Amino acid sequence: MRDWKLVLLAALLVGSAGLIGCEEEAEEEEEETAEDIEAQLGLDDFDEVADEEEEPAAEAPSEPVIGELAPDFTLVDEQGESHTLSDYRGQTVVLEWFNIPCPFVVRHYEEQTFMNLIDEFGGDDELVWLAIDTTWDNTPEDTLEWKEETADLRPHDYPVLQDPEGDVGRLYQARTTPHMFVIDEEGILQYMGAIDDDRRGREDVEDRQRYVQQALTAMAAGEDVDPTETEPYGCTVKYDEDS
Repeated sequence: MRDWKLVLLAALLVGSAGLIGCEEEAEEEEEETAEDIEAQLGLDDFDEVADEEEEPAAEAPSEPVIGELAPDFTLVDEQGESHTLSDYRGQTVVLEWFNIPCPFVVRHYEEQTFMNLIDEFGGDDELVWLAIDTTWDNTPEDTLEWKEETADLRPHDYPVLQDPEGDVGRLYQARTTPHMFVIDEEGILQYMGAIDDDRRGREDVEDRQRYVQQALTAMAAGEDVDPTETEPYGCTVKYDEDS
């Protein structure tokens, strides 16, 4: 009887050891399976990517810089409609600093300088042209009256943005009327300076170096703009000295 009990006890001990061994093997298999799944899913790589900081979006500089985003702004036009530069992303934009009585501005409107450029580069659907009036004492009513009086000279009735406090003029460091800025479809400033090299308007249009026209032509062809900067000419921008 005693021998039988010893045999039974030995059997129980062997069985328990086998169960423990099976549990250990099962845990190892489970750990290996989890590691295999992580490897297959690339979780280690995912964690590394998640830990990396996202690169900040490019910000426009606080002054006009060729080859960088043009400084963004929002202004209302003579009709009270709001215009934000970045809303025109995807289109080529030309900014024209403007002043109603300036003789340089008057000459270019009489010569159809700006209107001919709009026609040459696809019309209003292809080219966004924004005039900006930073004259401190100009009012929307002044602009509307001027537009009515010059309707025959302006087949393209683009908006004149009102900047009497001079914030956008100072942002762009606008110095003269006209002072031109050409911005590509990605919002990058490609040219700034004079409309052409004929300060006094004594040359035939064909004999002038038409800087804005050259910039737009190069951009349309996917070529580098040259020159990218020139000295603007015209009347000085009439900033509000108190603002």
